[in-house]
Amino acid sequence: MKILLHPAILYIPLFLFTLFSCSNEEEEETIESDSIIQEELEEEVDPFYAAIDENSTLEEYWELFVADAIRSGKPDPGYGRTMNLFFGNEPDFASGVTADHAGRAYDVCNDETVSFEIIKSFWEDFSVVQRLYTFYHEAGHARYKYRHPYERSEVTSAPDNYPIMWLSMVPENSTLEEFIKDKNDFFKRDWEGVRYFNCSDN
Repeated sequence: MKILLHPAILYIPLFLFTLFSCSNEEEEETIESDSIIQEELEEEVDPFYAAIDENSTLEEYWELFVADAIRSGKPDPGYGRTMNLFFGNEPDFASGVTADHAGRAYDVCNDETVSFEIIKSFWEDFSVVQRLYTFYHEAGHARYKYRHPYERSEVTSAPDNYPIMWLSMVPENSTLEEFIKDKNDFFKRDWEGVRYFNCSDN
């Protein structure tokens, strides 16, 4: 006796195979997508800065700065220099520190020292990321003779992005990922308006 199968029955295994194949493809795509996201997070979130927290001292920030400079291809920024890092009590407006500056560098043309202050009242209110920006900004003045890209009187509009040497105070919602990008540009001297203090007369 010849058995005839309904055409719909023939399609069921094919449908199940197709469904199973699609499910596998979707799972593989999800796994691949998760892996890409994880890789991006690992690239953006640098564990190098995990040693710094709200209790870290200026000396510990300097040690981090030195290690960061060296791993960025710079020589030891403190080699052969006398370090003078300290907290200032309040902004010394008479010395040129304004309300939107959180520190001040000294003796920038002296190749034997690295000297700068951080305003303590600002520092205490800052997040770790804000402190990193401020510290690297002042260290940029004191060690590398970097100037601000523009003076206040020259600014006609805000830039698309703020390099570390633009401001010593950044918004409280600034992220570590933003800092890492700006820090990389900082050590490569790669930002618009790079300028240096003129020490030729000293």
